[in-house]
Amino acid sequence: MNKIYYLVIAVAALVSFVSCNNDTDLDHKSIFPDGVDKTTQNEFDLWVDAYNELMGRDFLRQYSPRMIQLIGSAEYKEDSSEVLGTAEGGMKIFLNKVNLLDLKKPDMSVIRFYYIKTMYHEFGHILQQTKNYSTDLNTISTDYQGPSRVNVGDYENGRDTEALEMGFISAYASSEPGEDFVEILSFYVVYGKEYWERMLTLVGEDGAEKMLRKYALIKNYLKTKWEIDIEKLEQIVQRRMEEVPDLELTALD
Repeated sequence: MNKIYYLVIAVAALVSFVSCNNDTDLDHKSIFPDGVDKTTQNEFDLWVDAYNELMGRDFLRQYSPRMIQLIGSAEYKEDSSEVLGTAEGGMKIFLNKVNLLDLKKPDMSVIRFYYIKTMYHEFGHILQQTKNYSTDLNTISTDYQGPSRVNVGDYENGRDTEALEMGFISAYASSEPGEDFVEILSFYVVYGKEYWERMLTLVGEDGAEKMLRKYALIKNYLKTKWEIDIEKLEQIVQRRMEEVPDLELTALD
């Protein structure tokens, strides 16, 4: 197999959203090259199925994107900000900058931020697009920045606490309520509860109050609309993240 195929399989496995469909009228032609085992799962496949472990396989069979397009380079907006991923209509996810993934010497900071967090962020948009969340979240912060969020200090890019003090987990969260929602979801699950609690100590009383109110609404939305326990999901993801350094990512055949 060539390097591109390894990369596609690794990223698809890594983000844990590859799904099966129960329809009976599927095209009989395989998308995999001849000679590739289409049924055998390896240790890496089992590690990434956080949603399957929590919700059962039917959940992603119904709600996972039907297409994940991997793009090697970055995408940039007119304001020079990077687009790490995009979700379209609950059906498709674009994941950028996959050329950063080094299967031989995986960098966990890169894997966490560019791939796993991005996919939980984008899948959060798919959940939003499928079932509406409470508009109460939109009113907790009144200072969303729109495109000007590129000027807001971000903790993950420079250890600047400006966004946190405003009540946003990241500068990108300050762009608008929908992004605020999925940034809290993805940061909490992928960076973990301890990281979240540490951020709350940096924000000041007003910022912490806003972030906690948003988190409560998101937690309730996931539980009542989807039967997703965000705290159990966080525990599963954190356990699986710890196993990444012990996995041989290039041994996928």
